Parts: sequence; C-alpha cells; structure tokens
Amino acid sequence: MFHPNLDSPSLVAGFGGWPNAGEVSSWVISFLIESLGAAKFAEIKPEPFFDLIQQRPLVTIKEGTIKSVKFPCGAFYSVPPLGGHRNHVILFLGQEPHLHWSRFSEAFFDLCAKVGVKEMITVGGLYDNIPHTVDPTVSLITNDLAVVDRFGGKRLRLATYEGPMSIHTHLLVEAGKRGIPAMSLWGHVPYYIQSNNAKTCLSLLDRLRTFLQLELDLREVQRASELLDQEVERIVKDKPELRQYIEALEREFLEEEGSPPSKRKSLKTLPQGGEKVIRIDPFLRKG
Repeated sequence: MFHPNLDSPSLVAGFGGWPNAGEVSSWVISFLIESLGAAKFAEIKPEPFFDLIQQRPLVTIKEGTIKSVKFPCGAFYSVPPLGGHRNHVILFLGQEPHLHWSRFSEAFFDLCAKVGVKEMITVGGLYDNIPHTVDPTVSLITNDLAVVDRFGGKRLRLATYEGPMSIHTHLLVEAGKRGIPAMSLWGHVPYYIQSNNAKTCLSLLDRLRTFLQLELDLREVQRASELLDQEVERIVKDKPELRQYIEALEREFLEEEGSPPSKRKSLKTLPQGGEKVIRIDPFLRKG
C-alpha cells in the first residue's frame, strides 16, 4: 500500500448489500476504478464490522489446494490526476457493514482526514415502482443544497423518505458533524428487473461525470443500457399482462412527474402491501 499524493480529493463511495439494488452502487464504483486507472492504497478490515456467518468469506480451491481466501472488507482507491481530470478523486468500494456503524464511520473518516478529503459522494441503488421505459430517476440527499448547482441542470429529485436507513445516510450525518460537504445519489431501479441495471448505472455515471468534471467514456455503458432495454422489450412483447402492468406504471410515473414536489410520493424501496408485482428477471435469465 502507499500514501497517495492528492490535493483536497473528492471521495466517491459505494456499498454492496441492502443499498445496492440492481448492483448499481458496486457496478458504478467498479466501473470508475477500472476506467480511471485507480490503485488501492488502504483497506478497512472486516472485524469487527461483519457477521461472517451472515456474509461468509469467499474461498478459491483448485485441484484440492486452497488458492485464496477473501474476507468482506472495504478498500480505498486513488485516481491519478492525469489528463482531463480536473479534480483529485478517491474511490471506496465495500460491503455495507452489519455491526458497529459508529466505529466503522470513525475508521472511514480517519482515513478521509489523513488524505484531506474535501467532500463525499455516496452512490446507492433502490428498487421502486417505476417503468423501465423512462429515464431513470436519480434522487439526492445532502447536507449542503449548494451542490445542486454543480450538476449542470441534470434532472435530480430531492429525496423525501421515512423508513430504514443505509450506511450512506449514517455517513452523511457523520460527515456533517465533521464539516465535510456530503451527498448521496440514489438511482431508482424498476422493481420487476432485479438484476444488474446498466440503464440506472448510466444515469448515475453521467451525473458524477458532470459533478466531478471527469473525462469518462460511457459508450460501453450506453450499449449495455440499450441491450437491456431491447431484451426487456423482447420479453414484454409476448406477455400482455406484463405490458399492461408496465403501462400502468408509465401513467403513474407521468402523473407524478407533472405534480409539484410537495405532492409527490415519498421514496419507497419496495412496493406497498397489496400491490401487484410481475418480476421480469427470471425471463432475462432464461435468455
């Protein structure tokens, strides 16, 4: 490991687990690590933050020999400030901890202090009753509303929500206590597509690119998004009941988008009791 030489970097963090609907959070950070040539420079060890019965370590065994054992942890990556990257950036990718969130946040922000992090952005995914046929909704939670101006007019919904919280929200609160401007971007994923959702990832990456003034080639993600849409449409074409369900979601979505923010529904990570849900992911797996 090494100590990165960065000037007031921005931190972008993602977590697997509950706040990772459509694998949006982990996929976005993994894409940034690869695309920006980021190098790992620090880790948060799993004990005492993970229940290793609930989330077991992964082992690789070949021809009777143990080749590797991988425990759940979180890692920090440094992005070299080269080319058109105007901001220095640090990336974090890990699993949402099961235990001791306060101790986890202390370890997290101790590292932030050592490298001089100036702001924090977390990226999450949530399931919602929205259609796949519209541009994905991206919601924003922040301790500093001035950040909205840095998105270049890209569509964002200021979140309204009451319910169970994720590690993202806890880190947002703790960042505020430390005087660090912070926000959480949430990509909404259609509940009936419970698989990797490139379309929502594309929306989040587009907003991060603008906010951080990064040079990112998103053509690969665009192609994956288009392929997902094509595959869903292929399946829906022969399933009238599913088509009717999606059309009802489209009407509800357009109604809500046309209403003032004060009249919009709160965020919901799962359909409400009694609502009909048709999951399309089994058909996607069948190909």
